[in-house]
Amino acid sequence: MYKKILVMLMVLCLALTGCARDEKISKDDKKDLSILLLINGTLGDKSFFDSAQAGMNLIKEKYPEITTKTIEMGTDETKYNAIIEENVSSKSYDIIVVGTWQLKDKVQKISEKYPEQNFILFDDNANDGEKKYDNIYSILYKQNEGGFLAGALAGLVENGEGYDFAKKSKNIGLIGGMDNKIVKDFLLGFEDGAKYIDKDIKVLTSYVGNFTDAIKAKDLANILYKEKDVDIIFNAASIAGLGIIDAAAETEHYVIGVDSDQAALLGEEKAKYILTSILKRVDTSLLRAIDKYKAGEKIFGKTEFLGIKDDAIGIADNDFYKNTVSEADRAKINEIIEELKADKITIRSEFND
Repeated sequence: MYKKILVMLMVLCLALTGCARDEKISKDDKKDLSILLLINGTLGDKSFFDSAQAGMNLIKEKYPEITTKTIEMGTDETKYNAIIEENVSSKSYDIIVVGTWQLKDKVQKISEKYPEQNFILFDDNANDGEKKYDNIYSILYKQNEGGFLAGALAGLVENGEGYDFAKKSKNIGLIGGMDNKIVKDFLLGFEDGAKYIDKDIKVLTSYVGNFTDAIKAKDLANILYKEKDVDIIFNAASIAGLGIIDAAAETEHYVIGVDSDQAALLGEEKAKYILTSILKRVDTSLLRAIDKYKAGEKIFGKTEFLGIKDDAIGIADNDFYKNTVSEADRAKINEIIEELKADKITIRSEFND
C-alpha cells in the first residue's frame, strides 16, 4: 500500500516538475526581445549608418514589443572594444547589431568570450575563415549588382539626350572610401554595367583612404571633373561621399549616390545633380533577419549574400530620378533589374557566393 502511494507521489512530483519546466519555456518564448545597434561612427551620414538606424525603426514598427536601442560609438576606434564589452557584459540585449569590416575582428573576439550573446554583423562575414562563430549571423550584400546599375545608368546618360550636365566625354568615375573588397566589388559591377551599354566608355577611379574625409573626397572629385573630363562620378565612399556631391553641385556635373536615397536627404539644390542613388538596404536586411529569428529559424552561425532578389540592393526611384532620367532610360534600367533577378546577366565579383 505504502509502495503504491510512494509511486503515485513520485509520478505527481515528476508531472509538476514537467509543468514547471514547460511554464518556464513558455515564459521564455514570450520574453520580449531587446536589440542594440552599435554604430562605429555617428548617425547623420546620409548613407550606411542612417540605413541601419532605419532598419531598427522598421523592426520597432513591425514588432512594437521589441526593445530597440542605438549607441553611436563615434570615430575613435580605440574606444570600440570597451564600449562593445560593456554592453555585452551587461547581458541586457538578446541581439547586438554591428556593421562593417571595422568591427568584424572585435566582434569575433568578444563572441568567444561571451558565447551566449548573439550578434548580427552586416556588410562583412565573421565566418569566412577556418574558425566558425555559432553566435554571429553575417549579412553580405551583392554590391556588384548595385554597381552594375550605376554603370549602366552612367552609360545611358552618356549616350542619351536631354542631360544638361553631361558633356558626352565618355569618361565616368568611381571614388571609393578605401581600396577594399567591398569597394572593388562595387567597381567591378560599375565597369561591367557601363560596358554593357557602351564598350567605349572609360572608367577612372580614386580612393579617399577612409570613409569619413569629405574634404579629401571633394578634392578628388574636383580633379576628376575638372582635370580628367569625367561627366559622372559614382560615390562609393559612404559619409566621405558627401564631398563628392558638393563638388558635383559646384561644378555642375552628375553624381550617383550610394547606400541611401541621398537626393531625398540633401535638398533640391544638390538633388538635381544626383541621377539616383544605389541602395544598399541595410534597413530591410536587418528587418529580414529579425523576421527569420521571430519565425524560429536558426540564423546564428550562418552567412547570407543578399542582392536585388532579396530587396537588399536597389535604385532610388524618386521624383528627382524621374525628372532627370528619361523615360526610355528608366525603362532600360528596369529591364536590367528584371534580367538580374532572373540571373540572365553575369557580373564579375570580388566575392565567391
